[in-house]
Amino acid sequence: MPSPLKLLVAALGSLVLVVALASPSSARPTRVAVPYITAATPHTLTVTWPAVASAGRYTVYDGSTPSKAGRTTTRSHWSNGRKTSLKVRGLRANERYCFTVKAVAGGQGGRRSAPVCGHTLRNRPEPKGAKVSVATFNVCAASSNCKGWSRKRENAIVQRIVDANADVIALQEVTRKADKLAKRLAKYGYVRYAAPTRKVDEAIYYRTSAAEMAVTTNPLQLCEVEPYAGVEDTSTWRFPRHYDAPTRQWYAFRTSSWTTEDPVCRERAAPVEQEGRIGSPSGASAAWAALRLKRNGQTYVFVSAHLSAGQTKAAGRLRGRETKQLIRNTEHVAGDLPVIYMGDFNSYRGRADGDRPLKVMSRGGWVDAYDASETYTRPYISSFNGWRSTVATMKYWGGHIDRIFVPKSMGSTSWRVVARTKKRKYIGTQASDHNVVRTTVLLP
Repeated sequence: MPSPLKLLVAALGSLVLVVALASPSSARPTRVAVPYITAATPHTLTVTWPAVASAGRYTVYDGSTPSKAGRTTTRSHWSNGRKTSLKVRGLRANERYCFTVKAVAGGQGGRRSAPVCGHTLRNRPEPKGAKVSVATFNVCAASSNCKGWSRKRENAIVQRIVDANADVIALQEVTRKADKLAKRLAKYGYVRYAAPTRKVDEAIYYRTSAAEMAVTTNPLQLCEVEPYAGVEDTSTWRFPRHYDAPTRQWYAFRTSSWTTEDPVCRERAAPVEQEGRIGSPSGASAAWAALRLKRNGQTYVFVSAHLSAGQTKAAGRLRGRETKQLIRNTEHVAGDLPVIYMGDFNSYRGRADGDRPLKVMSRGGWVDAYDASETYTRPYISSFNGWRSTVATMKYWGGHIDRIFVPKSMGSTSWRVVARTKKRKYIGTQASDHNVVRTTVLLP
């Protein structure tokens, strides 16, 4: 029979073994939170993810679809030690790639993260070209789901616009507040395009240091009575009418001078600012303004649009028709000028309705700036916050219903969501149930 001392040694050895097996260093690491794309080129995508405390390194998997990225084992990439960002190289231009990330500690691997997808760039835009920064913001002034308009909310809205620091900003649901905001933004160098002062749902503001309203001239027939311009002594003329033989005109005495009895019509060139509104039978609407950029002297049309809401497939089909109508009506007023669309499209990738606005825009020659950007800042923050205090993220795409579409000939140096957050919580007064989306567009 073993002595009491041997039994004690054996018991202590077993305890040490159990403690070692249960130690954190050998435990399976936790699942990586949702990763996101932070940079793109035609042949690389940079994937970034939140750190896992116990991870010694990370494995990154890619696939052409979210499901393939979640199960593939044929192609993987490794981060350098505990780095939480990886540039994946050797990709094809203008293609979608999806990624999942797994934390590894010792020989143990955690569960893969949810997938994130992004597009490589079609081409690398010319960095020396002119740029214009644009932003879109649904301020939720009067809809049924909007909070009451208060001085605090108004201050927060103005501050978000200032934080965006964009040359051109498109607002939606600005109902009856457009002029008030114009007065507040004037001190920051912005003016509102010359729309009527009646109720408007969309508006466009631009920084006067960067742009000015484009002006065209339209032929205009102006008819008015004209004063006598001859050399005769009109003091000898008899009241109230006189026929002047040299000019073959009848003149009438009005107040203190002789003028032509009938109005004289002449053709004149009238300066006209290029701006206006676009409506649709379903209620979708937009405002447009042609702005001449001072950086390159070229004129572009900027559109602030708001499509119908709804999560059904029928609502998705309706947004597709509204997008077609938006393009058709804009082309009618814009002619050959390049168009940049901004607004609340109430649609994003991954929705059951198939994201019809994106498909229609793509067929028409426009690309979502989200897919054409070289860098991204906090793309995991949804552009729709729904008045929630916690930052919402979507599984695949970020849920950005507020979008900016640019011609495929253009690119973007940066794309970001403008919001005040701390540790995935919104801080300060909520300006709206939407966040600002901002991008810097590279012009051809």
